[in-house]
Amino acid sequence: GTAFCPNGTVKGIVISDYTNSNIDGKNLVIQDATGGIVVRFTNTHSFALGDEVEVTISGLSMTEFHGLLEINNTPNANAVKTGTGSVTPHLATITDITTNMEAWESTLVQINDVSFPSAAGIYSGSVAISDPTNVTTLYTRSASSFAGSSYPNIGTHTVTCIVYPYDALQVILRNLSDVQ
Repeated sequence: GTAFCPNGTVKGIVISDYTNSNIDGKNLVIQDATGGIVVRFTNTHSFALGDEVEVTISGLSMTEFHGLLEINNTPNANAVKTGTGSVTPHLATITDITTNMEAWESTLVQINDVSFPSAAGIYSGSVAISDPTNVTTLYTRSASSFAGSSYPNIGTHTVTCIVYPYDALQVILRNLSDVQ
């Protein structure tokens, strides 16, 4: 359903990376101490990873898009960069993320001991990643700058990602530096 935003503003640190096109160019993911949210602009934006952004949301609508909460049709002029900052990812297992998906959507998490499929492959599309607790989907848009890059199919890795559901739990990378 649709709800209207309260009068006022939301402010947070940008955790999405528009330069790598792994999310729609109109979408911005910001996070503060209480959580994260997607702001969907009427046009593409150029807020960079680490920008602190304040968005006037008075009168705008909030909807669930395939399970992801978004502030919709936000005029680009409603958002202003107010500084810079950083967000420390929440250290979590895949089971933790699955259990807390609603509370943690649009936030940055770090998963340790991640295994990619043993067969060689590329990031584009849905890739099943696992840790010792569970399995989830790492989704990469075909339009992203790293869609054609090979994922590491040997050993375990630390993955920093955004909890970004689409009908079910999935996580997305911001850039290739998110896989260590």
